[in-house]
Amino acid sequence: MFLGFSLFYTLFIFQIKMRSLPTEVQLDVLKCLNFEQLFSLKQTNFYFLNFINKYEGGLARVKFYELSLVDVEAFDNQELDSYKTIKLEPLFSDFVLNDRLTEKWETAIAKSISLFLSESRNRSKEFAVQLKKAVNEKSDYYILKLPNIPKSVEELIIVQFWLEQLFNCAFEIAEFKNIMFNPEMINLLFDNDTTIVKQFHVKTAAIITDNSTFEKFLEFSLNRFAIYNSFNFLNLEEISDQQTNILFDIIINEGNKFPRVWFGFLLQRLHDLIIEYITKSKDVSKMVPAIVLDCILSPNFKLNERAEKVENTQEDGLKFTKYQISNIYNPKAKFSFYHQYPNMPNDDEPLFMVRINKMKEQN
Repeated sequence: MFLGFSLFYTLFIFQIKMRSLPTEVQLDVLKCLNFEQLFSLKQTNFYFLNFINKYEGGLARVKFYELSLVDVEAFDNQELDSYKTIKLEPLFSDFVLNDRLTEKWETAIAKSISLFLSESRNRSKEFAVQLKKAVNEKSDYYILKLPNIPKSVEELIIVQFWLEQLFNCAFEIAEFKNIMFNPEMINLLFDNDTTIVKQFHVKTAAIITDNSTFEKFLEFSLNRFAIYNSFNFLNLEEISDQQTNILFDIIINEGNKFPRVWFGFLLQRLHDLIIEYITKSKDVSKMVPAIVLDCILSPNFKLNERAEKVENTQEDGLKFTKYQISNIYNPKAKFSFYHQYPNMPNDDEPLFMVRINKMKEQN
């Protein structure tokens, strides 16, 4: 009892002293705290909650190595015991639920909208958020078990709160294997709230999908990731021309969003579209600057007629081809190509790996 009063009194005095300081000085003090300390402070009272939320962009983000979504049934009890389980409650939030949003949420509850989106064979499973603190094998793991299908307004508030905490973290990699947060649920929870940046901050996003979830997983990736290194997207099934066109549109228009893309598909047509665009487009400024195409089925590959500075080498049973291609309308706009493929007889169908990089224009 005495300890609880002592802590309350200390926080009370700290708040009084902080509020007497100019805003910039308060920020300097808070910048000395890490994310866990900031989060704990936010939970003490509404003053710190509102102040930290207002200036959160300039304060620390908690850093994790990996964010992933996992099937809870895949863990045995011993594995789960080794995880640090994040407690969902108690919460300290200034969120206000108005009548309009209450009605929308109650409709969603009646429709049993899921927090997660997965391929059809996984839709009856229970999923959870997995966080890995560091890259080493002995790193701490955290498990966040959110209501998969929220059954009350209170559960929706819990889900919204923890998603917002994840938006305020930073991850080296986000790896989603046939499981994704449901975009419909995120839109519902935040209801076009412009005060919250509704994105996961990651260096690399690695997404594995199938044709049934292809478009929805891509839509989520475009809107809900802030990617600082690479967007990796893998589908082991043969994709349609329409899906190929979607990937091509990302490559030629999303250079400001993605520093690099890695696509793993049977992608011969996509490769040909990129070559044609690089050579004949009058504006390549919006293109993703670094592109990797893996698993391209190409039985009769031939170099483009505009290829220059061609170099061929062989090593350890692999062939390597390097060359450059320039744009017809702007010869200073050049792209470097690096092909890697097995050294196979002509009657076999080699699988290509192609790296394409936009080169700096020379004066």
